Amino acid sequence: MGSKTGNKGRYVTKVGYLDVYAKDSLKPKKESKYNFVKAEVKSTVYNVLHAKRLVKGDFKTKKEAVQNAIELLGDKRVNYSL
Repeated sequence: MGSKTGNKGRYVTKVGYLDVYAKDSLKPKKESKYNFVKAEVKSTVYNVLHAKRLVKGDFKTKKEAVQNAIELLGDKRVNYSL
């Protein structure tokens, strides 16, 4: 069974009702006769999503994405004790 994440990336954390996902860009896999050789991560981009829709994206670090998600909550952050 494969995961149904699609092109969102991997799930990182939840901030209120918003989700933070990390999308990795991979370097091409080196030629090898072994199957266990995996591609290396070239860069990671963090995105803030709500209900499968991109709210804001292209953050360099997880901390930036979480801070921005808290700002996007506005007055509702009190309900989530943030």
